[in-house]
Amino acid sequence: MNAICQELLKSYARTSSLILLVLAALTMGCSKPPGPETGYVSGVVTLDGNPVGNAIVNFEPVDGRPSVGFTDANGNYELIYTANRDGALLGKHQVRITSAESSGGGEGDQPLVVASKETIPAKYNLKSELTAQVESGSNSIDFELKSK
Repeated sequence: MNAICQELLKSYARTSSLILLVLAALTMGCSKPPGPETGYVSGVVTLDGNPVGNAIVNFEPVDGRPSVGFTDANGNYELIYTANRDGALLGKHQVRITSAESSGGGEGDQPLVVASKETIPAKYNLKSELTAQVESGSNSIDFELKSK
């Protein structure tokens, strides 16, 4: 009977060790990347009710690294904090939104004209009045811009 108890204890110890090892590996794989806490940020940018495509959305915190996003044809954006991390730092941000229409040229004998015209009023970019608060978790922040 003593030999049977010893075998059961050895088996239990091996199984417990294996379970602890698997749990430790899973916990390490699910940890957040190092660095400050960020919140996921997405939204829609419109100008006079129309989606703004190809815009750059910058979230600039008081302290720390800014985040950037780019709108698609429907005005949707998602912010990126670093190459491998989405979102923006938690807290208050000044927001700047820019969009440029490129000039033409470059067809046939015409030289390519690399000039652009800002299509969004300065009060949303150079002289931005926009702010946003980023909270922990998921944030949906839309910007309904007016040209006048």
